[in-house]
Amino acid sequence: MRGHKHERIESRLVKEISYLILRSIKDPRIQGVHVVSVKLSPDHHLARVYYSTLNESSDVADVQRGLDSAKGFMRSEIRKTLPLKVIPEIAFFFDPSIREGDRILGILRELDKEKQKPPQP
Repeated sequence: MRGHKHERIESRLVKEISYLILRSIKDPRIQGVHVVSVKLSPDHHLARVYYSTLNESSDVADVQRGLDSAKGFMRSEIRKTLPLKVIPEIAFFFDPSIREGDRILGILRELDKEKQKPPQP
């Protein structure tokens, strides 16, 4: 069973990793990356970080390499900012849900535009 403390740590990790990606890491491969969620293992030794990009032209493999190269830096920064007994290993996983949601919203907007057009005689 997941406790309140476990969820609070996951939430802090989302905020901290998002901040690091946005402000501290200058790797151009990870521009536009958004952290969707973090799932922490029960023993706190592994943090699965799910990310997405809205940029359709982003090569997911290239983004993954950029994130993987920044893992060590992220762990060291997390060690400085979060008072955790165990600093988890970080594993990144692409989550296509935001891209897919954006695509579906685009389709719905197009359907709404067609519905708004007056019927042609």
